Amino acid sequence: MLKNTRLKSDLKKVFPLFGVVLGTAIMLGGGEITQFLSNSEIGLGAKSVNAASDVAAMEKSVHEQINQYRSSKGLPPLKFNSDITEIARQHSKQMADKRVPFGHDGSSSRYNKISKLIAWNGVAENVAYNQGYRNPGKSAVEGWIKSSGHHRNIVGKYQVTGIGVAKNSKGEYYFTQLFVSQR
Repeated sequence: MLKNTRLKSDLKKVFPLFGVVLGTAIMLGGGEITQFLSNSEIGLGAKSVNAASDVAAMEKSVHEQINQYRSSKGLPPLKFNSDITEIARQHSKQMADKRVPFGHDGSSSRYNKISKLIAWNGVAENVAYNQGYRNPGKSAVEGWIKSSGHHRNIVGKYQVTGIGVAKNSKGEYYFTQLFVSQR
């Protein structure tokens, strides 16, 4: 398995003008770990997500885009959970602040926090980061849909979700989406 920090560094050399979406999807139910990489077309400019209301609006937009995609596949919408969103948001903030590397470090802790809120039999997580896109949320969702591991989570048998977004001083946007299958 490649280390995210080395891969991220190598990608900056190979794809200097492209936003990169990188992540590892983990499904505890099946114990499966999948690592994948995709890149999307770059847009111009980036919207500010400094204010809490802007963050909430982007999280809501990502949620709506995911549910629109699920609907197009004949799947029920994911219910937005504000407590799970806060867990996802904290992980995005930690990645944006470079307190944890980009990826799934600490996922067990997040899953334990979720278990105190909801009895679950399956949890999955998608993460993304990008920079320089006109619509960072849309770019993250498009990258997830194009990636088989992320896509599997998006169309999985989950009922509940939480989505967290953070932006750092370099203009990098970090996204975490948690998926929960309730018992």
